[in-house]
Amino acid sequence: MKKADTLAKNVSLQFDELARKTENISERKKVLFILSLQDGRIMAGGSDTHADGIIQLAGGQNAVKSISGYKPVSNEAVIEAAPDIILMMDRRGDHAANNDEIIKHPALSQTPATKNGKIIRMNGLYILGFGPRTAEAATELSAEMYSDLSVKAN
Repeated sequence: MKKADTLAKNVSLQFDELARKTENISERKKVLFILSLQDGRIMAGGSDTHADGIIQLAGGQNAVKSISGYKPVSNEAVIEAAPDIILMMDRRGDHAANNDEIIKHPALSQTPATKNGKIIRMNGLYILGFGPRTAEAATELSAEMYSDLSVKAN
């Protein structure tokens, strides 16, 4: 029980620290979580997803929060969403997409994210698992998202 209590206290402190670091962000970055980019079709994480949760914890806003769940999004919707950041799982296989594919994609190529080279890849279980490392993952994501601010310096 003692180890569990210690872990719970440490995780709680990490969430408190993350909240302190992100509470005063004046311009929240719009983040597009891409679950897959297969055959040029974008499968994105909208509201009511773990992706949305981690984006919010990290101090961002979901660029496609108007959709619920993980769904295909049209090129027009991606262009209109104008994400500042593209977030993807670091993966291999059929659902993987390299940065070159993302940058050359008809819709993604028109976003602020690709124009500014803001493509973040993280381990899927780390960012979407919502276990004891969630605060750590969200803090790391926040630092990547706001590397131009002092979020990670505090």
